[in-house]
Order: sequence, then C-alpha cells, then structure tokens
Amino acid sequence: MLECATPMNSTLPSRVLSLPFALGLLAASACGGATASPGATPGDGGADGAALGDAQGTTSDAATEGGEEQGEDAGSSIQAIPLYSCSLDGIAYTVGATIGSQQFQLTVDTGSTTLGVASSTCTNCNVTPGYTPGSTAVDQKKTATSQYGTGSWTGEIYKDSVALPPSAATPLEFAAIDTQSGFFEPIQCDSKSGTIQGIVGFAPPAAAVAGTQGLLDQLVVTQKLPDIFATKLCDTGGSLWLGGYDPTATTAAPQYTPFVADFFSLGYYAVNLVSIEVNGTTVPVATASYADALVDTGTSIFALGTTAYNALVAAIGSDAAFTKEFGGASFFAGQTPCASSTATKATLDSTMPGLTLTFGSNPAITVQATATESYLFEAEGEGWCSAIQGFDQSDNAPVSGIMGAPVLRSNVLIFDRAQKRLGFAPHTACP
Repeated sequence: MLECATPMNSTLPSRVLSLPFALGLLAASACGGATASPGATPGDGGADGAALGDAQGTTSDAATEGGEEQGEDAGSSIQAIPLYSCSLDGIAYTVGATIGSQQFQLTVDTGSTTLGVASSTCTNCNVTPGYTPGSTAVDQKKTATSQYGTGSWTGEIYKDSVALPPSAATPLEFAAIDTQSGFFEPIQCDSKSGTIQGIVGFAPPAAAVAGTQGLLDQLVVTQKLPDIFATKLCDTGGSLWLGGYDPTATTAAPQYTPFVADFFSLGYYAVNLVSIEVNGTTVPVATASYADALVDTGTSIFALGTTAYNALVAAIGSDAAFTKEFGGASFFAGQTPCASSTATKATLDSTMPGLTLTFGSNPAITVQATATESYLFEAEGEGWCSAIQGFDQSDNAPVSGIMGAPVLRSNVLIFDRAQKRLGFAPHTACP
C-alpha cells in the first residue's frame, strides 16, 4: 500500500480559487487506511498491488496495446463510456456508475484508486442520492479513510456489484462515505450528469485504500480486460475507453513516453516532462531534484513548480496577441485570474501561442497543446481563466508539476498500464 504520514501534496495550491464550482482534487492521492469495525475480525482485505516496475518504451499501433500480455483469452472488445463535464469548463469530468441497483455520477480520477460514494446515512455530504446497501451488498465490517488535496472522507467498506454502463458489472470493495470534510463541494454539472456523488479512481492498485479495490484492476481480473484505458476530454464531455482506445477518435498515431519507474510509480502515473516551448521560448520543467510530473484527471489545474511557472507565464504574456486580449502576464497574477472576452475558443486557438511539451529522452517525444486546452479555459460566468498555477516545491511535494485536466484535453491520453507507458494522440474535433 502507498502510505504517507504527511500528504505529499500539502504545499500545493488547493485549486483555482476564483471558481467555486472547481472540484479541486489536486494530486488526489488516497493516503489512508482501513480499520476493522467493532466486532470485525482484523485483517487486510485490500489489494496490495505490485509496483509498476521498470518502464518500457516499446510502441504498438493496435487499439488494445498490452492486451496480448494478458493471455490469449484476453477480452477483445473495447468498452466506450461517455464522460460529462461540469459547468462546461473541463475542470471536472464525471461518469455514470451503477452500484447495486442505484445510479450515481462519479468524478473520474487518475490520481487515486479507491471508489468512494456518498452514503445515504452521511449527515454532511449534502449530495443526493446516497448509496443504500441492498440485497447484493456485503458489509466488510471495516472503515476506510482517504485524504485528498482539498478534502477527506471516512466510510464503511462494502462489496457490491459496480458497473460503468455500458460496461459489464464486477464485484468491488469500495467505501460508502459516512462523513467528509472539504470533499463534496457545491458543484452543479451539466443536465446529463447532475450533482457529483463520489469518485472513481484509475490509479495503480498500490494506491488503493486498505480494504478496497480499484475498479479497473477488478475488470482486468474478472473480465480479462486488457490493462489499458484512455480518455478524450472535451469542453462538454468526452469519452472513457476501457481495454484500449478508439483509433477513429484520433488524427495521428499515438506517441508514447514511459512511466517513471520510482517511488511515484507505486501510486501515480508519473512521466518525465522535460520542457515546455511557447512562442519561441523553451521553459525547463524537470530538474535533477524534481523530475516527475504527475498525470491526474482529477486535478483542476495545470500546476508547475514556481520557477517553471514564472518563466512560462512570462513567455505567454509577452505574446502580442495575448497582451492585446488579456493584458499580458499580469493576467495570471492574483487569486482571480479571469477576464471577460468575446473571443471564441477557435479564435483564441488560432491567435494565441500553443504549447509544445517535450517528454523523456532516447527518444524524446513532443506533444502539442492549444491555448484553450492547456493554459486557458472558459468558466461559466467568469469568462476565460488561467488554467495554470505555480507552487513551491519541497520534500512534501517533490514533483516538477501536476498535469491536471486542463492540459490533458488536446490529446487522447492512453494509459497503457500493461506496457508501463503513456500515449498521446491528437484527437478529432470535439462536439
């Protein structure tokens, strides 16, 4: 299990403070454990999970890369699941889930593993509906606690059938949240998704809270699903694929960079983000002390260490078109970095400088990200806002950055866990 006496993200910014609807699950590591309920037999019912091991850089163009490593009886069908976004801003993405016989909307998070859903007995969750154990539920007689970047919860562990329709159901040990602090916030999603009732994690199995299991890990075991998933994140929703990805959603073959094989590979998807080029200026990101960039769809911003952040916003702010529209680098200052603008997304992307992200070496790959799918996003009622934020690095945050949802939207992201690598492929036009 991944354990942390002090949350590794304690010095990171909590969220984009001007956006009360932002979920703000920064570096949502499930730093917690399970304890036996009164009368229960002590023991660890969780899936410990092995370390990801050494990274590999081999490539494959097949839509189900890694599937062959699961054996000849590996599932061959890719499961496509719709995603929904909140407030049309791309900050939080949710997926419909069936737990037992009930329907819920859960945040999709690649920075944690445990599924947690509000219990109907929770007195301070303030979301509906809540999970009520039915005839298929088995109380594991244990409680779980999880700490995130901007909140925490405690709940009873149950085993019940869980599905992300149209995918099939699988038995899963998860947490029914009984009490929380700063985890559930007033946030209204679009009409298709409604209010968020919990979270479903896709991080490596070692990050699961003791006594719980990762949904994808269970699908790999019970349905022989290839150990791979992918996302396409758009302004108004997107797609989640289990067992592979849909090549028709991309406009070019994917490029892969290996997951970093160190401490973070136990519980996070970490890559080596070497530098970011913008408007002719190259900004170094990875350093000898802080080499890892975490990839987390549950994070509401693109967070960079202070030095890289300052250099990046200075380079963006020096662009003439950006200065004309938003007033230069001063746009990023303060706690409310938003500005009204009549410019459309297409206009901004055609006039504002995009980012070129360089990952790894031998070989290095370069990935393109447009302005509105990296450092700008449109917030309902706020105009265009900054999607990037700086943070002070320390022993409690030994990373070069956190690639949250805003900078993960220009490409289909392929989390190839079987071959221990992350793929980037430019996606087809969003709705």
